[in-house]
Amino acid sequence: MRRLLSIGFALVPALCQAETLTILNWEEYLSEDTISAWEAKTGHTLRQIYFDNDEARDTLLVRTEQTNIDIAVMDEPGSRILGGSGKFVPTKQYTNVDNLKHIDPFWRDRCGDYSTPYLWGTFGLVYRTDIYQEAPTSWKAITEPDSQTKGHFSILKDTIDTFAPALLAAGYSVNTADESQLKEAYDSTRRIVPHLLTFDYPITYVASSDDASALRLGVAYSGDQWAMNELSDSEHWAYTVPEEGTILWVDCLAVLSNSPRKEIAYDFLNFISQPEIAAANSEELYVATTSGEAKRLQSEEMRSDPTIYPPEEILKKSHYYEPVSTDNFQLRNRMTSALLKLHESQ
Repeated sequence: MRRLLSIGFALVPALCQAETLTILNWEEYLSEDTISAWEAKTGHTLRQIYFDNDEARDTLLVRTEQTNIDIAVMDEPGSRILGGSGKFVPTKQYTNVDNLKHIDPFWRDRCGDYSTPYLWGTFGLVYRTDIYQEAPTSWKAITEPDSQTKGHFSILKDTIDTFAPALLAAGYSVNTADESQLKEAYDSTRRIVPHLLTFDYPITYVASSDDASALRLGVAYSGDQWAMNELSDSEHWAYTVPEEGTILWVDCLAVLSNSPRKEIAYDFLNFISQPEIAAANSEELYVATTSGEAKRLQSEEMRSDPTIYPPEEILKKSHYYEPVSTDNFQLRNRMTSALLKLHESQ
């Protein structure tokens, strides 16, 4: 069960006109206590716009004049690519964000020069404990679904994550540019599409589907199980990392260059980087913090949970998201589009 921590703060009168700060974020990825504490402290309002895959996120980032986005949650490659194109403010230009010193250097390096680390975790499977007596141990639970899984599982819609189960099951890099390996992964994934329930992100499916109970197994990220249990008012969703290995990811926070509220954005980054706030936000979401000081403030239950802070043997088998070449991306994009069309035609 998710442990909820209270966040202490002092009420501080707003010294400037109240404004609305807009964050582009995954759903259920910022605790309500954190939002309330920051709003009470500053007098500003926080607004969130949600996305459920990188393509949707990038589309929204193109339309920032309509959406007024100030801060975006980004993956490592996206942060570097869009930051390099001038979309994000370089972190060296941030002002009054002293609490970034509490974030571990390893994660700062992963996010690069245009964003700051937020939360990290692994790539794996969410599954129904009332359906599966034991946790799935292999990515073949997705690539070779059994009778109780067919028609009841999901994969992600993304140029990397769509093919990650097949690539990991075969022992290949998730970032491979080898066309024969990518074709093998495409063929493996194409074979399961007739048995696939949805390409929706599991949290999105549970939150919005009229038949959410049809989902039994899905490709997801560590911490998603807690949001899914909350949305379904149950405790039967669990998370596991298959034995072949995983992707170690970090989500980064980037301030948009065209935001007229940069100083407010910096204040928010400074606020959530305080060890006490970072610890509480991370624990309420049940996703790993990028701050070693914050981790030390968390409960023993949180710190000892291997689905949140994986053991060394899992970390040794972890891949990282890396930027892929334009040709590699275009090939993956064509393959993903073909799979989506096949699924839609069924």
